[in-house]
Amino acid sequence: MARVTAPLMSMDASGAVGKSLVFGKWKGINYARRYLVPVNPNTMNQKKVRGYFSRAVAAWHGENSEVKTAWNTAAGSRAMTGFNYYVAQYIKYLHSHNGEDPTAPYQPPGQP
Repeated sequence: MARVTAPLMSMDASGAVGKSLVFGKWKGINYARRYLVPVNPNTMNQKKVRGYFSRAVAAWHGENSEVKTAWNTAAGSRAMTGFNYYVAQYIKYLHSHNGEDPTAPYQPPGQP
């Protein structure tokens, strides 16, 4: 991936040029890379993980504000939001418990 300054004679550029180059921005840094055909694995394991992800997001939206505040506080020392931390931990929980949902409310690790 190449870091670029003023791509395509502008301050920002995003999107593809034909099927050869892709321009974008990641964490505030403009870049250019070779176009790649996206891969969408449709294996049973990938379907299971996608299902876990959907369930984790739905569970987050069902939590009350106190639980969300606890996750935001727990994520404070990490480079992620409370939502990101919650979803990651929820998916790990589902994976280690054969897909069984945790009892609500789901608290950050190390909290009662």
